[in-house]
Amino acid sequence: MALPRAAAFEEAEIMTQNHTPTTPAASVSQSAGSATQLRRRGPRPVPPGVEYHRVLQSDKRRIGRGILAIVLLLVGLFGFGGIIGYVGGQIDLHVLGRHNVIAGGTEFTPIMQLGNALSIAILIPWSMFIQRWLYGVKGSSLNSVASTLRPAIIGRAVMIVFPVWAVYMAIFTAVSPYQLADWAISDLILLFVITVVVTPYQAAGEEYGLRGLVFRVAGSWGRGPRTSLVLGITVSAIVFAAIHLSTDIWLNAYYLALAVGWAFITWRTGGLETSIVMHAANNTLAFLLSLTMHTDPVSGGDRSAGVGSAVFLLPIALIAIFSAVIWIRTRKTGPARTPALEQSGFAS
Repeated sequence: MALPRAAAFEEAEIMTQNHTPTTPAASVSQSAGSATQLRRRGPRPVPPGVEYHRVLQSDKRRIGRGILAIVLLLVGLFGFGGIIGYVGGQIDLHVLGRHNVIAGGTEFTPIMQLGNALSIAILIPWSMFIQRWLYGVKGSSLNSVASTLRPAIIGRAVMIVFPVWAVYMAIFTAVSPYQLADWAISDLILLFVITVVVTPYQAAGEEYGLRGLVFRVAGSWGRGPRTSLVLGITVSAIVFAAIHLSTDIWLNAYYLALAVGWAFITWRTGGLETSIVMHAANNTLAFLLSLTMHTDPVSGGDRSAGVGSAVFLLPIALIAIFSAVIWIRTRKTGPARTPALEQSGFAS
């Protein structure tokens, strides 16, 4: 005898909770359960008890979808950069009477720096959108395994990373060649504000895109935890180095080391907080030192072959030390994981 519709749905839920098919009505309840799943609205729940880079894991590798996600990320990176750079160039040229580097000129202007930072910061919502659209997983899960930025981890990272990074940047600058430039006082003030306020978001944009989306996408291509980790770190590191468009071997080694270290730290801590703080410290302190010393940012941005040297072993060693410390601190607990079943949204 067929069950009434309401009874079928009720039995389907009971059987889902007990995980035991007990009556011949199993086929009816399974059908009802499928109907319930089809009617689900909103994002797919974050899977319980998995490491950060395995959140997008499924029974299929979905390599084509992953490649599309990475391509869309790069289209956003260079597309937003091109549009905002063009608008900034027109403002500089027609409103302020200046010809910045992006527009084909020779000046490094506050408008240019602001546009560059904002175009990369946009990767934060863009990465979340791509993950939600292609994988059905809520964008906020890119923050961490807890789907939110964890204040305690951020605070601890800021207190430790910024002082150490300041000392490193001072030593690195002291032993590196640089050219001086004439700066207008108004430019120095505006660039100081832009650097302090916007540059951390620029750094975060790269982290959400590379250590967030790409790390997860490539990690979903592997079957086992180790394969997933190796794929996630390798692919995200290669993409990170490639987008910097450098032909210098030392610079590329530096970019790869940063990318591998930050992906490793993201895996162990279960979120982007620490890598965001490190990236923000690196970029913010570098720009502030440039302003303090009146160095030429145009020549400093040269990434052609021959500009690098063995001095880049210093940041490579630093990121290796930070990674080792975090490994030691998390050795007993293992990498952080998403909440257990009853907290994840999978339980009814």
